[in-house]
Amino acid sequence: MDDTPADPIWELRLYRVAPGRVADMEARVQKDLRTVFPRNGVHPVGGWTATSGSAMPAYVYLTPWRNMIERSRCWAGFYGDPAWAEVRTRTNGPSELVEGYEILFLRAARDWTPVSSEDGRLHEMIIQETATGRGAAVRAALLDAELPAFERAGATVLGSFDMLSGRLLPAVVTFLSWESFAARQEGVRRLAADTALQASRAAEIRDVGRCLLGRHDSQLMQWVPVDWEVQA
Repeated sequence: MDDTPADPIWELRLYRVAPGRVADMEARVQKDLRTVFPRNGVHPVGGWTATSGSAMPAYVYLTPWRNMIERSRCWAGFYGDPAWAEVRTRTNGPSELVEGYEILFLRAARDWTPVSSEDGRLHEMIIQETATGRGAAVRAALLDAELPAFERAGATVLGSFDMLSGRLLPAVVTFLSWESFAARQEGVRRLAADTALQASRAAEIRDVGRCLLGRHDSQLMQWVPVDWEVQA
């Protein structure tokens, strides 16, 4: 039993996959890491391949942790596991499968909504810069204006997070699910015409001189189902 103090964090990993090898990356996770990850206490809630955006080709996955102590212990066990060494060598083949990666630490602003293993919807990850020094106001704008607007536009909000580390700080990361690409296109149109959202943003500009949530980078993604092995 883990008796260390709970200080929940989330870890977002973005892997830059070698060109032409996205299927190999998916196979590594679905066939091999499905057992090696949970055996070492690594339990991602989701994994995706990017289908559009600046990070293609990429594999993205999100993992919750009780605290940084648990994270360090579990990753140490994973990297020291001989099974991982064998999987890495075999699935790399003649060259590295992952050419580079970025790790972001997050704290939940809105609880995660579990995704069905049969999910065939279009997913979207939005990394959005926020106003410096206005954390409470940003959180209120996110929860009371921005996320409800996404839902009115037809999206399911899977989760939203404050970014604790990374190149773009301060920022928030939001995961959405859309029925289809056409539904997302219609959703973008609805967002642009959402009078409540526009009024909220206008009030922000009037009060602080800018929108509290600013420029963003969007990645459209495909859910990668994994039958994770359950540890006894």
